[in-house]
Amino acid sequence: MGKKYLIVILAATVLILAGVVALVFFQKQRAILPIVPSEEVIRPGAEEDFYSYLELPSHNGKFLKFDKTKSEITILYFDTETMKIISQTFKIDKKTIFSKVPSESSKPDLFPKKDLQKVEEETRTTVFYLLPEKENEIPLARLIQVEASF
Repeated sequence: MGKKYLIVILAATVLILAGVVALVFFQKQRAILPIVPSEEVIRPGAEEDFYSYLELPSHNGKFLKFDKTKSEITILYFDTETMKIISQTFKIDKKTIFSKVPSESSKPDLFPKKDLQKVEEETRTTVFYLLPEKENEIPLARLIQVEASF
């Protein structure tokens, strides 16, 4: 009887030790893997960047489409210099912030990139962007504000 208890206790101890070793190993592996930003979350530091992006040049117009595969947004706006209606495409990257037009100007109402698909065509949209380095490049959007209620 004593020998059986000793074997059971020894087996349970080995299993517990194996579990602890596996747990430590997987925690180290998780720390090594890079964190990939998701379209479902708002990136850290976005709220701080929001205020600095408001100082960039912008176009205010109507939302036309969002091309998820190319990561581009197209708006239609009235150019006061040429007095023409222009369709402009902007490139979206990981630093682009998405916001609803805030009801109170003191705090932004940010949303994740995946919700951009919920914005309906012809919704009033303002795009704050970086000027392209070359003449034929697509401007890089930094802040996209929409008048949406989703």
